[in-house]
Amino acid sequence: MNIYRPGSEKPSSLFFEELTSLLEMMVVYSCPVVVGGDFNLHVQDENDPATRRFASLLSSFDMVQHVHDPTHLCRNTLDLVVTFSDRVPDDVTVLPPGAISDNSLITCHLPIGADSPPLTERLVRGWRRVDRDALRRALADSQLCSTVPADMDVDQLFDTYDTVLHGIANQLAPIHVIRRRPGRPTPWFDAECRSARRECRRLERRYQRSHDPADRQHWVASTHRRFRLYRAKKEQYWSDRLMQCGSSS
Repeated sequence: MNIYRPGSEKPSSLFFEELTSLLEMMVVYSCPVVVGGDFNLHVQDENDPATRRFASLLSSFDMVQHVHDPTHLCRNTLDLVVTFSDRVPDDVTVLPPGAISDNSLITCHLPIGADSPPLTERLVRGWRRVDRDALRRALADSQLCSTVPADMDVDQLFDTYDTVLHGIANQLAPIHVIRRRPGRPTPWFDAECRSARRECRRLERRYQRSHDPADRQHWVASTHRRFRLYRAKKEQYWSDRLMQCGSSS
């Protein structure tokens, strides 16, 4: 995010109020936040009231300002790079001012890494690809459809039932491993959201089978309702979280 404050006047209370509101929005983001630009604050002067107020504001949001060299021809530090304390940039370089403008070009490297979630493995059977006729023939030819010996007790009968069905399953739908990455955590996703998603997919499958414009209209309307529900659930969740933590900066 870039900020530019004209430097012809001293920073007003409105500037700090608007900056506070902006940082309040930034602090809830789960992605790295970098605030940079020409603030036109003389941060090199620790006795300046605006500098002290700015430093106090950053401290309240656990943010750090990383430019400490002069960034202007007048030897003032006006151009800043601000991040949260857990995202410290490397190699902050301030090029001499005057090449293109009276301000310096500031470069830095921000260590941003995306942790790959571990793969989870599941053992599944492809029941949807099973030939129903082949399944019927396998059951008809098995011991389950033959005459039961009179001397078999219940334990033997259950063992036969379990063995035969496992054998048929391994023949027609052998077990295989699927690997998948867990999705992004969504603590606001509840049973109502799950039901809305299920209904939307049901209507989508109906339209794919019929290609009826009316079915398409029902599917699209359901999709719009689902997205509105997701947005409301997400906003309500974070509003409640902020209310619970209202006393914590």
